[in-house]
Amino acid sequence: MHQTDLHLEPNEASDLCPVFDADLLARRGWDRAFVTVLDQAPVEEAIAVLAHAAGADLGEGWDALRIAARATKAAGRTGDAEACARRRGWIVVLGSQFGDKSGPLDPRRSWVARVREESLVEALDGGRAKVEIARLRFGLHRAVNDALAAGGVDLIELGPLARRAYIDATIVRGASEAKRWSGRVTSADQPINVEGADFRADGRLLLGLRYPVSAEGHPLLVELDDVHALFEDPDAVPRVTNVWVLEDVGSAQEPAGVRALHAEGIDRFDAVVGDLDAAGKGALILEDHPEGGLARSEHVRFTLPLVAGGGSVSSERVHDFGDVRRVEGVALAADGHAHFVIDNDGHVGLRTLVLE
Repeated sequence: MHQTDLHLEPNEASDLCPVFDADLLARRGWDRAFVTVLDQAPVEEAIAVLAHAAGADLGEGWDALRIAARATKAAGRTGDAEACARRRGWIVVLGSQFGDKSGPLDPRRSWVARVREESLVEALDGGRAKVEIARLRFGLHRAVNDALAAGGVDLIELGPLARRAYIDATIVRGASEAKRWSGRVTSADQPINVEGADFRADGRLLLGLRYPVSAEGHPLLVELDDVHALFEDPDAVPRVTNVWVLEDVGSAQEPAGVRALHAEGIDRFDAVVGDLDAAGKGALILEDHPEGGLARSEHVRFTLPLVAGGGSVSSERVHDFGDVRRVEGVALAADGHAHFVIDNDGHVGLRTLVLE
C-alpha cells in the first residue's frame, strides 16, 4: 500500500469522489483526480482537488489544490462537509446533518451543495467556482427519521446523554428562539450523522449513516430521491425512501457505521465502515455506548438489488485497516487501484491499495 501525505488547511479531510474525464485529465498531465472536502470550513472554502501526475509512481506525484469558490447564497453559514458524489457533470456535497460531539444538532450542518465540474476547472485556471447551497434546516433529518420509522428497522438505543444534548436541547432551542426549523426535530428522533454518499444508477442519492446504526450494530443506508429538486425550489422537502442494512458488518458488541461510499458499476458500491465516533474526544454517543468506539475501519463491497425497496444486503470484506483509524474516503480508479483519504492530525493521508 502506497501512502502520501498532503497538506491542506484546515486539515480535516473527508470523502473522495473521482472528477474530470480522460481528455481533461490528459490535457493537464494527470492520470486521475479526486474531489475531497474539508469539514472545518464553510462549503465555499471546503472543496479541494487531489490530482496525480501521469506516469508518476502512485506514492508520488500528487498535488492538493484548494478550489476558490463563491456561494450563490448562505455564504459562511455552512460547516462540517462530510460527503461528496459525482453524476452527469455535477459534484454534490453534503453536510453531516449532525452537531458537535457535545450537541446540540447544528442547523449550519444541515445543508446540501452542488457545483459543476466545468466550474471547478475555471477555479483551477484562476477563477472562482460557483457553489449553489440548499439550506435544509433539519429537513433531511426529518426525512431520514421518518424513513427509518417507516422501514421498521430496530435502531440502537439513544442513550440519555445524547438524547438530552442532541434531541431535547435542539427542540428547546427551536421553540425558545422561534426558529424556522422548530418542530422538525421531535422527541422520538435519533440524531443522524451522514458521512457517505454516491448515486445509484437511477439517480437517487444513496446516503451512508455513521449514526444511527441498527440495534444489532449494522450500518444503515437510505436513499434521497431527487437531490437537485432541493436547489430548484427553496421550499422543497427532502424525500427519503428505501432503508438498507449491511447485515454482515458490525455487531451489537462492536457497532459499525458508514464512513464513505463509492459507486462502481450499476448499483455496486464500495464502502468504508468503522466506529460510531472518535474515541477519547468527549463524544456523547460514546459516553452512552462505549462499544461504539471499538470497530476497526474496513473496506467492504456490496450490491443493491435493482427492484427491491430496501432491506438487508450482504457484503464482502475487501481490506481491514488494522490499527489505522479515521479512514474517511474511498474511490476506485480505472486501473483497479483503490484510494483512501485518512484524516490525521496535522496532515491528510492518501493511501493507495492495489486490488487483486
